Amino acid sequence: MSEIDANGLGKLLKKSGLLDDDRLVQEFMSQANPIAAGELSAEALGKWLVDKELITEWHLEKLLSGKYKGFFLGKYKLLGHLGSGGMSSVYLAEHRLSRQKRAIKVLPRKKVADKSYLDRFYQEAKVAASLNHPNVVKIYDVASEADTHYMVMEYVQGHDFHDLVKKRGVIDFRKAVEYCVCAAEGLQHAHAKGLVHRDIKPANLLLTLDGNVKVLDLGLALVNQEDDESLTLLYNERVMGTADYLSPEQAVNSHFVDLRSDIYSLGCTLYFMLTGHPPFPNGTLAQRIAMHQTKEPVDIRQSRPDCPFELVAICQQMMRKKPDQRYPNCEVLKTDLMGWLETGQQLGTGLLPGFIVSRLPDKNNTGNQADSNEPDSAQWDSKPIVIDTSGSSKSSKSAKSSQKNSGYNSRLSSKKRSFSDSQSMKAAPSQKIAGLLPKAPSKWLFPILVVAMFVILIIVVYFVSSLLPEVVPEQ
Repeated sequence: MSEIDANGLGKLLKKSGLLDDDRLVQEFMSQANPIAAGELSAEALGKWLVDKELITEWHLEKLLSGKYKGFFLGKYKLLGHLGSGGMSSVYLAEHRLSRQKRAIKVLPRKKVADKSYLDRFYQEAKVAASLNHPNVVKIYDVASEADTHYMVMEYVQGHDFHDLVKKRGVIDFRKAVEYCVCAAEGLQHAHAKGLVHRDIKPANLLLTLDGNVKVLDLGLALVNQEDDESLTLLYNERVMGTADYLSPEQAVNSHFVDLRSDIYSLGCTLYFMLTGHPPFPNGTLAQRIAMHQTKEPVDIRQSRPDCPFELVAICQQMMRKKPDQRYPNCEVLKTDLMGWLETGQQLGTGLLPGFIVSRLPDKNNTGNQADSNEPDSAQWDSKPIVIDTSGSSKSSKSAKSSQKNSGYNSRLSSKKRSFSDSQSMKAAPSQKIAGLLPKAPSKWLFPILVVAMFVILIIVVYFVSSLLPEVVPEQ
């Protein structure tokens, strides 16, 4: 198309509806003479309009390319394009009356023809809209205009953790744990409403300007996973695919996962904050998914040798391959994270008589665990943090009292434990009790005593017989 002049730009502005006619004419006429005695270029006029905050750079770019439609969506005026995910585009918008800023996520038109897809989207969005938590991005509205379906969300100024780590480097240990606690609190609120995120990753956790963390994209995750390409498409053409943070069970079937899948993905995200890369950064999509199911990631201390081994243990616990071996919920996870922040060491995840929920890794082992063929449990030290085998109500009360005095009341909902683990717990006495009990006699002790007594008896008989006078028979 031919180059647009100032007059053509003015006509496009009128058609776009971005400015009403009176305001445009009055503002333009008051400034045109001082700016140029002769002709005014479209670029100069556009720059002046942007400087006066009458339009945005995004508006100007579209107008100069000859486009004047698509700047409004329902009650909102679109101000700019924030980014694109695998299944949506996000725009900065302004309410036409209140002038409040919002983020609007628009669903792809290729998917809205599927009624089942839309039904699931609206169902999930309805639940997500009921969430009200400082660590969750608020959803204000879900609506449609013609064949465009969109979600109106809270606009958060800040950076996602993918950009943050890539630009500034790895995060301080305590800060990373504090951010993870905030994310866990947001997820706990969502889980209580029956909503599983299914797409936790650094790009979906936003760090606000005041240092808070907000979980993004609740209400879209299940629908997004319907498209196989959602695992490979890039966020803003820069962020690694969802496969880098996908739980082993979710790769098999995203519909039959529970909140522990989010805990796995959050563990991978914490790993990224601490190391600067996901647990399995290399390989094809299929290879990375397979590694999440079969291999242990490289020890965090390979990248951060000074990382406390208790923090490594928490992260590994979050990323266990089997859901039953992870933290049972975000409340228990948060207890350990906050405990580490206060004491610098893991407090023992959830004290239940006869069970060990977490174990510490070997302090001296910083080798490449990814190359190990040992089972998952072999990556952990064999000594448990806490073992309570008494099973009595007295010991249970003691454990509860200890938790209360230390300031950590953990609501535990662990439903399953393996038979072998429970048996090993019952068989292992605590060190204190073991120190008080006498050692069991050896099985060879009784036979040895019998033989010794028999030998002693022979010696005594021989000695006594030697003392008796010799009797000479009469001839």
